[in-house]
Amino acid sequence: MESSRFSISRLLLYFVLVSLFLFVSGNVGRYLIEAQGLDRQIGMLVQGVIFTGLTLVVLYRLKRRNPEMFKNIGLKGVNSPSKLIVGIALPFILLVSGVLTAYLFGGIENVSLNLTTNVIIAILINAVTAFMYEAFPEEVFIRGLIFEEVHKKFRFIISLILQPLIFICVPIMVMLLASIFFSEPFAISVDYFILLYTFGIALQLYRKYTGTLWMSIIFHIVYLEVARYISMGSMYNSDASLLEFDEAFGGFMALYLSFLFIVVFSIVVLSILLLIDKRENKL
Repeated sequence: MESSRFSISRLLLYFVLVSLFLFVSGNVGRYLIEAQGLDRQIGMLVQGVIFTGLTLVVLYRLKRRNPEMFKNIGLKGVNSPSKLIVGIALPFILLVSGVLTAYLFGGIENVSLNLTTNVIIAILINAVTAFMYEAFPEEVFIRGLIFEEVHKKFRFIISLILQPLIFICVPIMVMLLASIFFSEPFAISVDYFILLYTFGIALQLYRKYTGTLWMSIIFHIVYLEVARYISMGSMYNSDASLLEFDEAFGGFMALYLSFLFIVVFSIVVLSILLLIDKRENKL
């Protein structure tokens, strides 16, 4: 049985594993794409298969030691069906609100929906890849195993503050490994730091409110798809942008929609909902 007491060695082990898995899977995929001429979508899918496969091996080993592990990290069970529905609906409500207000306030104009078969297929394929290469393994490790380990020692609010810092350290570790093994430049911007930190808080609050790690996984995928096919659609893949528009300035929708509405407003709304729950439980 896994100990219910905090262990720094377990925490470091989880951090090292997720960093190494991300580094290995990412570089294998990049090698196949750049050196072997593999199609980019297939290469990214291979990355996802590797990352998710390694994560499942870890989960299997941990499950053998602790039968309650899935429940502990949120892969099993929810707080209530109604809260899960609210959790699933919230990012989509914020998405629609963000697009509408951006248009009404003049942040975007000449808006048109590009709902073609190619766009739908591209989004569906990318959603599968995002699940396997980013959302599932990262949430299992960061919002699951690592958060639960930190939460054994600290209260929720402290764990909520610390968890995004560990989340940020993962790509930093991957970039550091890349600079050591491949002599790649090492750099991280303040904007990237702020985005990852707030995004990490939002992801944890979605799990806290709904009681399931699957909600964090769903929100992770929604955010990535919004960023890639709406907010930055013209930059990520101009042929597969779900919403076409002219921005007031370059990067407006990435800041206004993806960051402010999808991430920050998720934190605000979920914090209010959790405070209401806490107050009702005291009555």
